[in-house]
Amino acid sequence: MLIRSYILVILFALNTFIAYAQEAQEPRQVIADIVEDLVSQSESEQDYSELVEELLYIAENPINLNSTNYSELKKLFFLSEFQIQSLLDYIDSTGKFLSIYELQLVPGFDLVDVKHLEPFVYAGDMVQHVTTQDFIQGKHEFATRLKTLLEIPKGYSNKSSITNYYLGSKLALYSRYRYRASNLQIGLTAEKDAGEPFFDGTFQSGLDYLSGYAMANDIGRLKKCVIGDYRAEFGQGLTFWNSLTFGKSASLTGLHKRGRGIIPHSSAYESLFLRGVGLTFNFKKIDISVFSSYRKIDANIADTIDDVAIAFTSLPESGYHRTYTEIQNRHTTPEFVVGSNVTLSYRRLKVGSTFFYNRIFAENLIKRPFYSLEPLATERLVCGINADYYYRQHLFYGEIGVNVLTRNVALLAGGELKLSNRLFFSVLGRSYSPSYDTRYTAALAEGSGSANENGLLLGLKILAGKDWQLLGYVDLFQFPWMRYGVYAPSVGRDLLLQSENVINPYFRVVLRYRYKQRQGNESISSLQVMPVMNQISQSLRMQLFYQPMNWMNLKSVVELSNYKTDSLLSGEHGFMIAQDININLSKTPLSIRMRFAIFDTESWSSRIYSYENDMLYSFTVPAYYSNGTRFMLMFKYGLTKNADIWLRFAQSYYKNMDVIGSGLDAIEGSTRSEVKCMLRFRF
Repeated sequence: MLIRSYILVILFALNTFIAYAQEAQEPRQVIADIVEDLVSQSESEQDYSELVEELLYIAENPINLNSTNYSELKKLFFLSEFQIQSLLDYIDSTGKFLSIYELQLVPGFDLVDVKHLEPFVYAGDMVQHVTTQDFIQGKHEFATRLKTLLEIPKGYSNKSSITNYYLGSKLALYSRYRYRASNLQIGLTAEKDAGEPFFDGTFQSGLDYLSGYAMANDIGRLKKCVIGDYRAEFGQGLTFWNSLTFGKSASLTGLHKRGRGIIPHSSAYESLFLRGVGLTFNFKKIDISVFSSYRKIDANIADTIDDVAIAFTSLPESGYHRTYTEIQNRHTTPEFVVGSNVTLSYRRLKVGSTFFYNRIFAENLIKRPFYSLEPLATERLVCGINADYYYRQHLFYGEIGVNVLTRNVALLAGGELKLSNRLFFSVLGRSYSPSYDTRYTAALAEGSGSANENGLLLGLKILAGKDWQLLGYVDLFQFPWMRYGVYAPSVGRDLLLQSENVINPYFRVVLRYRYKQRQGNESISSLQVMPVMNQISQSLRMQLFYQPMNWMNLKSVVELSNYKTDSLLSGEHGFMIAQDININLSKTPLSIRMRFAIFDTESWSSRIYSYENDMLYSFTVPAYYSNGTRFMLMFKYGLTKNADIWLRFAQSYYKNMDVIGSGLDAIEGSTRSEVKCMLRFRF
């Protein structure tokens, strides 16, 4: 009966999409679609709030195509390097845009790309220069969010009967303040995770995480100055990059990185950020950045013979401080980071050199796993050189990084080639030493970290028609040494094909197929030397986007999964069917987001990940596994022109489960329900 009702909803939507009224796309929905494409293959939730914050700001202050430049356009990270250069060349040769739909005449763009760009650009007159008034007057925003589970996990109940439990309530709190003017930004973020104490004397500031920054830019030679918490992005992420990065996706956006240099840390992620001062100076064609940081990081402190010495056995990065043990590990070990980057931009050549020194002021007692060659050093000195060269309509790029103290090397090289106005080819080769240090790197990799990997990725994009894109890649990779769960050198391959077709302005179809083969330990083996076996995952997804009325957007998702190994030849199968309904009312300041999903997989191995609409600065990519349903309902209501309230309820039901989760997070029962509420003020 449930499935029959679901099918009727889809049939109704398909029969009504032929309506002819349509309005401009809602920026939040476009951003959600862009993020979903980038995280479609992610198997973990990351904090994308910095990314969304930047896109929302651009949507509120769109880029004028007739007066833009490279620095502005590169903020639209979903555009390729060729698209940016092609757009700038078109402006130089033809002059003024009359409409954004004229973008379809620019080589490398079609209707699919225009739909993605629509909320962020406009075609207008030349903009005026920034005035002193623009510098003084800015925009303020304050938002606060509450989140909790309706069920009571084990860590919050019967605390007297267990020795390890959560010291705080199951309520999670998040607050942020932002001020943004033309040349000045100020931010403050505070967070309490579920289970952490709150204003009971445990933490000096009252809550676990408090972060802030101030940034000034474009003041004479001073291009950028950040004081407080910040991150840095240089080159292709092989020498120093501690910010958000994307892996492989159908759009191949994450292959060539466009580092933003020193940027504020505005998310609630509590690890690997810098705290101190970062500066960037501009001398015509040369940018010089210097940065330094000193802060205490989480570490599991161990006893030593010397009472003065500090030693650690692990460096937790979860950011959770809920139990006595987690709180004891909080901010126990000092870490010092200092570095610099020099970048020369000459015509279509960009060359950069990065250096950084890092020291953790403690003795390392971590017992390195027998399968790992990665150094467990408390002191690092890394240097790297990167280059981008845009030749005619082709981009070539690369980077080499060297850990000076251990003499380990990692390098990558790639290119984006325009074979014709409708055919684009990408290639990326990489070779990372098994012992290359990965604490502050984020280069593209199949494994975890930029170490112990060789690979070659080939990608293709075909503009098959003005409203039809074909994309895909094949990645061949090799791990020359052992790694976690694989006690021998191993190989693998990853293949993805995607078709995206805009049938008409109201209806879009996306088809995606993925094949991935890796090797892992044969767990049922009784041999002393554990052999490896092939593990093959396949998935097929169809997404239908349609707009039956100007105030309603619908999305249907159907995905099939298959998992098999050498010892499981018949394989495991799974499916997920989901229907999203997005409503934006014009006469009433109300928007509604709904999802209903049915899923059935044979085990965790055949699980399916699917991005789900959430509040601003919050992200959900649930794993659908076992057998059950998931329901989500979210409201956003504009209280006034500058204030809005958000309410969200999501529940997963597992038909064959009596206990959900494990450890202190275990919930007795077959449902897991989450409630969120957020208030946002702008002035």
